Amino acid sequence: MRTFWLCLLSCCACVVFAQNPTSRVAVKWAPTGLALGSVSVQGEYNFAGKNSLTAKIGVPANTAATINYSNEKARFNMKATSFLAGYRRYLGKQAMRGLYVEPFFHYVHHIAEGRGDGTLENMPVTFNFTNDYDAYGLGVQLGSQFRLGKHVIVDLFFLGPQLASARNNFMATEQTTVVPWSRIQEEDARRQVTDFIDEFPFVRNKTTVAVDRSNKTVRADFKGLLPGVRAGVSVGIAF
Repeated sequence: MRTFWLCLLSCCACVVFAQNPTSRVAVKWAPTGLALGSVSVQGEYNFAGKNSLTAKIGVPANTAATINYSNEKARFNMKATSFLAGYRRYLGKQAMRGLYVEPFFHYVHHIAEGRGDGTLENMPVTFNFTNDYDAYGLGVQLGSQFRLGKHVIVDLFFLGPQLASARNNFMATEQTTVVPWSRIQEEDARRQVTDFIDEFPFVRNKTTVAVDRSNKTVRADFKGLLPGVRAGVSVGIAF
């Protein structure tokens, strides 16, 4: 009975591909997503010759990173969720090969939590950090895709300018003592966060910094448009 069903399914698959011989599918993995805390799987469905629909889903995967904060090293754990959908047009004569242009929609939610040492009023302290980032963007990707043999596929997406509507909330909380900050410590903590935000040119002029002396917390909130560039590589199998 099992053999019968396998034969029947095989016949159905043959009929489907015979009716639509131009359909092609590729499943790819983008290792560059691991650097930001995401395992990214991409799919491509080719139709009408040189046209394809693409999609990418990124699921969270904890990644460790070290970031400079107030001349000290802060250790962060990061993870991200993302989704991308695009329409791809190949510029050469072959389907799913060569240079392409791809308008796309991109969503990403990135979370980072960290801990680091620093000073306030020349006294050593320890900070806990959290950062929560959300963005919806539109862009145009330029890339090139080629094959290694019949089935292995390599996708280089090397230039993808985009514009995103983004929100970011950064928070630094001192954990060393339970005593509220003095006025001098408050201003020192505010300056350190402001100096950190100033390292990001498109964010620094649109970020609001607020200090809670009682809870020894500095919060920096951003909301606005952010330009960016998407680039990377993926490898996979074409069917």
